[in-house]
Amino acid sequence: MGSSAPSAVIAPNRSPKEGRTTAPASVHPKWLVVEPQVEGEIQDPEDAARFSAFMQLQKTAGALDRAATDALADLDLTAGAFGALLELQAAGDTGLAPSELARRLAVARRTATLYVDILSRQGWAERSAHPEDRRMVLARLTPKGQHLLEELGAAYKRRLAALMGDITPLQAERLRQLLTLIGSGDTTATR
Repeated sequence: MGSSAPSAVIAPNRSPKEGRTTAPASVHPKWLVVEPQVEGEIQDPEDAARFSAFMQLQKTAGALDRAATDALADLDLTAGAFGALLELQAAGDTGLAPSELARRLAVARRTATLYVDILSRQGWAERSAHPEDRRMVLARLTPKGQHLLEELGAAYKRRLAALMGDITPLQAERLRQLLTLIGSGDTTATR
């Protein structure tokens, strides 16, 4: 009602033996039904496969994020904030500008800033002025943050690795390689 899209009318089927009306074909198993083409549906099989992979990746990422939050619950961290902790450790005493942390984590700058806020509240990171540009801020691990990773970092990495299930190391490496292909091209271009 009120829809501008045309509606399909499905005539009832007649059972040849009994001469009575049966349910419309649209309620039978899919082997009898040809799905109607929905406006905007992907026609190109390659694009359809990519979209299907995108949707599966999105679902998997959401599930992994929720599971990682559970695995890191005793630290009161998300997987993203834990990743920020690891990036700050890798940067060492030099520290990282929020924009560089955002680039390394592939998140928005405000998200990287939020991670630094979270880590700072826990006492694991601190901000300081850039030695060459006083307008710029650098984040770096505190001794408490460094100690946390030295003592417990490997255990938390194992917890997060376990979320990948029973995939082999070779499968994990291949998956990592495939995932790097996603961000390597121009995603704004159309095919």
